[in-house]
Amino acid sequence: MDITDLQRLVGDDFSLDEFVERIPMIGATVEKLEGDEIAVEFFPDRPDLFSVEGVAKAYRAFMGWESSDLSKEMMVEEGSGLELVVDPGVLGIRPVIGAALITGVNIDEKALISIMNLQEKLHITVGRKRRKVAIGIHNADPIKAPFKYWAASPNEISFVPLQKDEKWDLEQILKEHEKGVDYAWTLDGLDRYPMITDANGEVLSFPPIINGELTKVSEKTKNIFVDCTGWDLNAVTLSVNIVCSQLMARGGKLHSVTVTYPDEKGFKDMDLKTREWPRFDWIEYEMDLSWARSWLGMELPSGQVVKALNKMGFQGLEVKGNSVKCSIPPWRGDILHQADIAEDLAIGIGFENFPGAFPNSNLTGSEREFSTLTRSLRNTLIGLGYLEVRTISLSNEETQYKMMGREEVDHIKITNPITTEHTMMRASSIPSLLNILKANKHRDLPQRIFESADVMVGNNSHNVIAGLSEDNKASFTAIKGVVQKLLSDLELKFELEPAPLGCYIRGRGAAIYMKGEDGIKDLFPELEMKGRSILGHFGEIHPRMISEMDLSAPVSGFELDLDLIIRSIEK
Repeated sequence: MDITDLQRLVGDDFSLDEFVERIPMIGATVEKLEGDEIAVEFFPDRPDLFSVEGVAKAYRAFMGWESSDLSKEMMVEEGSGLELVVDPGVLGIRPVIGAALITGVNIDEKALISIMNLQEKLHITVGRKRRKVAIGIHNADPIKAPFKYWAASPNEISFVPLQKDEKWDLEQILKEHEKGVDYAWTLDGLDRYPMITDANGEVLSFPPIINGELTKVSEKTKNIFVDCTGWDLNAVTLSVNIVCSQLMARGGKLHSVTVTYPDEKGFKDMDLKTREWPRFDWIEYEMDLSWARSWLGMELPSGQVVKALNKMGFQGLEVKGNSVKCSIPPWRGDILHQADIAEDLAIGIGFENFPGAFPNSNLTGSEREFSTLTRSLRNTLIGLGYLEVRTISLSNEETQYKMMGREEVDHIKITNPITTEHTMMRASSIPSLLNILKANKHRDLPQRIFESADVMVGNNSHNVIAGLSEDNKASFTAIKGVVQKLLSDLELKFELEPAPLGCYIRGRGAAIYMKGEDGIKDLFPELEMKGRSILGHFGEIHPRMISEMDLSAPVSGFELDLDLIIRSIEK
């Protein structure tokens, strides 16, 4: 944000030092303060704070400097007399559209930059890279109502897109224009594309790709027409409201536009009907004050509640008995439950004003046994030259069963996998570790890695610790020494037997058994229990697996059942 612009919007009470100190209390982080610029990062649930105008408005309220009633000041003044007609042909392509007219906006270079920045931030966040929502901001003077929202074939219409000086058709824009190349994916599979034109057939916008050069906004622009298209009515409504509130903070007056929909029964569930836009309504909400007091752990006087919520931008506050009524600003899309209002109540009070309290219980906390165990094993492995890594819990049947030389057993499948690499919850961590070695095969040897991971056996989650060593000297004897060191440090008694596991070279793989309750039998059905528990296994990785991972040196590895180890230690 430009500091001079921020100061102008906040007012004479603005102090940069005070702003840097107080703005984190709203839920922000000051990332950088350099020259005339300040970078502040807000939580993604507050897109209304993605512009200097939104920050200034929220900061003024938080500091108690907002004297006017915004619910009366920031509202739709009157209808513009403009109409936007929706053609039935566009309903199956990009059905939701909202619009607004803002007149008398004071635009200079800084305001123009802020408008464009907000537009792109909303595209990325609320708009999901324009697929869900796309916003058009236009100079309203060169165009004439009524406007039409319709679908055109790729070569049916041409216009001069932004930053160009000659007409392009839609197909050419998608293939050659910078924005067309970036966002053509949002229209994949369509043979007709959405268009917004005016009464003279002039193009305002080709959403969600690019606006026309005709309606380009400049520092001389005073009257702005806003369009917003997408697939989600709530997201479109919020985006229009945020943009309108920003332009109103620049002195603009908000006027409604009539959006006329055809009578299409298939879209009634989306509330797509003829009405005035924007849907700039202050929503009345009632919060249970007794619940909020209990939730926050404070006995809050009514006056303190009203003052705190006023600081967070709520209007029309009224406390009656055990409830508080308030009006939620139309640019706040994060208020979904009374817990959200209670959170703002806490912010308005100031977290620094919450008293500390000692717990009623005299018990003290302690480290979980699982954490103690894994920390001990990690320290041992690090001491043996192993590096800890983290991998994701998703894998696929090809690596978990076929490559590992195992029988396929019941496992958790992903219903709609994004990639063929992630179609199931892994049953072993070894393939994941092999992928790490594959990704780092250009590194010097030896490479020794391990991880504490979750695996799924049937519908049950289990904790394991697994490790691999890629080394020209990797052998059964070397990995046996690592496993024996880990288990002897835990003072566990165990037995070793040859294990016919497909992931190891025949005769160079061993299973670790203990007397007692069953361990993870189904993880490797090839191993017989014989009244014992399978604590884990280790050995030299089969050359077939090494070849499939394109590795050049021998690999040895192990996998241990942490859950069984903990049960054994407890006994």
